[in-house]
Amino acid sequence: MAIATAAAALGVSSLVALATADDGRPPSAATSSSAASTPASPSVPSPVEEPAPAPPQTVDGLIADLTARPDAAGPAGPLLRDGLQGLASGDEGVRQRSALQVLSVVVSGESLDPRYATASRLALFRTMTGQAPAPSAPAGTPSCLEVRQGTPPAVVQGYARQIVDQLPAWQADGFPADESARLQELITPVAAGQSTLGFRPCPGQ
Repeated sequence: MAIATAAAALGVSSLVALATADDGRPPSAATSSSAASTPASPSVPSPVEEPAPAPPQTVDGLIADLTARPDAAGPAGPLLRDGLQGLASGDEGVRQRSALQVLSVVVSGESLDPRYATASRLALFRTMTGQAPAPSAPAGTPSCLEVRQGTPPAVVQGYARQIVDQLPAWQADGFPADESARLQELITPVAAGQSTLGFRPCPGQ
């Protein structure tokens, strides 16, 4: 604003000088006064936006977060929350179906905030391999994934192939390299049809 004021004052001074040269009369005091008295407007600082909190990386934490803020993870957030809640069911069949529901959301990442996709992938993988506590208070024994001899069902092999194909993109979104290597080692034989996945009681159960 100070630059604009100076430019305006310079323009007025030039016009005054031309008028004086034409008729010999001195410039008006009011004109000089108005040009010099234009105040500069104070600058207003832009508001600083607080960064959104990082999503939890445990099943319980994600359930609590998505219950309090259903839209935080994007349009697929409620579906993710419902699937994660099913992992705490006392019914083994419900837990296994919920695991597949969550997989369908987090493997594709469609309609899911990338940060929540990464957090839920980590939470699910760590829980299902016994690296993190199972969801709180399941009525039955927590189940973990186990690689077994045999031909995988088509749906399991399909998910395994998708995961292997998308691991580089997952790492680009923040999935840790060490977790990626561990997941690749577990899932590659399943993707190739050389073994299948089953469930067993988690270590220490």
